Amino acid sequence: MINSEKHIATFLIITFVMLAGFILSGCGIFETRGAEEPGAGTGSGFQQPDRPELVISNMQSAVANLNTVNYIRSLNEESFEFTPASVALDNDPQLWQSWSTEDEETYFNNLRASAQNQSGHVLQLSNEQRTTLPDGGERITASYSLSVFHNRTSTSVPNVATGNFIMDLVQDESGLWSIASWTDNGSGSSFTWSDFKAVFYRD
Repeated sequence: MINSEKHIATFLIITFVMLAGFILSGCGIFETRGAEEPGAGTGSGFQQPDRPELVISNMQSAVANLNTVNYIRSLNEESFEFTPASVALDNDPQLWQSWSTEDEETYFNNLRASAQNQSGHVLQLSNEQRTTLPDGGERITASYSLSVFHNRTSTSVPNVATGNFIMDLVQDESGLWSIASWTDNGSGSSFTWSDFKAVFYRD
């Protein structure tokens, strides 16, 4: 009788351990968390850009979260061209001769690494206008104010860049839009988005 009770007790213990293990594994407690993609930043906020205006929304979200992945996803890797503001071009014409999405990624990663805060970064637009281009693309023009809190203020790099941009967007075969051409324009001696790119590209 004693042996029988021992067998029953052993069976119950084994059953309990197996059941507990099954429950815990089902909850994913012991699962390894996938590594964050390098340069991803915080937050997602990316919307499938099946309309041109969503490309701009994604750019604003990428700036707010300093999310390099989403920033680059807004650019057309096959045909992207960037024309800097005239002052930035005059300051370093060599820098811009072959500017590409890879250079955009370098700049944005360095900007992200230099950020002091996780929030408060913002891309504000005004005077937005949209025009349909003859080839079916979409042109978006706007005035911008780009604010990023970084650790370069001691070297006289402002936290805010202002200017105007012209972005020509194209639609791929899947119906998604991206920026194919981007022209930056400043006003007088204002610190522009081009200046931000030049400063942080050189990190």
